[in-house]
Amino acid sequence: MIYIKKKEPIEVVRKKLKEKAESAEWQNITENDTAAMRSVFDGLSCKKEIRQCLLEEQHYLCAYCMSPIKNEELHMSIEHLLPLSKCKEQVLDYGNYLGVCKGGADLPRNRSRCICCDASKGNQELRCVNPFDEQQMNQIRYLSDGIIYYERSKSDSDDYERAIKKDLFQTLKLNGVYDEETGIVKRDTKTSLVKNRKDAYEECAAYIEELYELGNLTKEQLKHDLQKIMEKDKYEAYDGVRLFLLKMTYENLEE
Repeated sequence: MIYIKKKEPIEVVRKKLKEKAESAEWQNITENDTAAMRSVFDGLSCKKEIRQCLLEEQHYLCAYCMSPIKNEELHMSIEHLLPLSKCKEQVLDYGNYLGVCKGGADLPRNRSRCICCDASKGNQELRCVNPFDEQQMNQIRYLSDGIIYYERSKSDSDDYERAIKKDLFQTLKLNGVYDEETGIVKRDTKTSLVKNRKDAYEECAAYIEELYELGNLTKEQLKHDLQKIMEKDKYEAYDGVRLFLLKMTYENLEE
């Protein structure tokens, strides 16, 4: 996962959402009429523009798994961070939107794999995980085998840590079917998420090793590599893994 710096949407999106929120159709919908709210949201005429705004904010990566997404309805979904069923006020709030992949729901059935991301989350509410929280996203870590985990900070309570783990491992299934006690992935996702993160980790680790062997493993070089990634409008798939490993190497490297 990567931190998403939320921006104001383009004018057409802002205007269309405001008009819909102020319409009699929307005002007449009750707080618990999820079907009616879903119908209005699904019928928005600015969905393509919303998706494009989200893509640019997220560097063209899924907000949860960092797989590449593109501005096509069959390839990308607009996710409500706070579920549509939980709060009418935020259904038409661009600040509550994320761009996410299909989580494998669009792929052929495979009993040896599981769905992930929004496809796994469904109407469940994430208890703590929030890609808009920079401090929280800085605590997301990766292992060389592709496992994603959260490193507890000193200020985190036990309940907070448990909630984040539940969001990552059970609700979003970002480690597939995962046994937290043993650290074993029993089944990867249909999108091969764990394997793909492992590949990205190994690729970056090999690059760092090459720098070391050539005598070029310096803070200056690593800073250059980090900036090169972060300045891109469009990230490579799983660039969050590369950013993590480069940052960890930078911080642990002696002057």
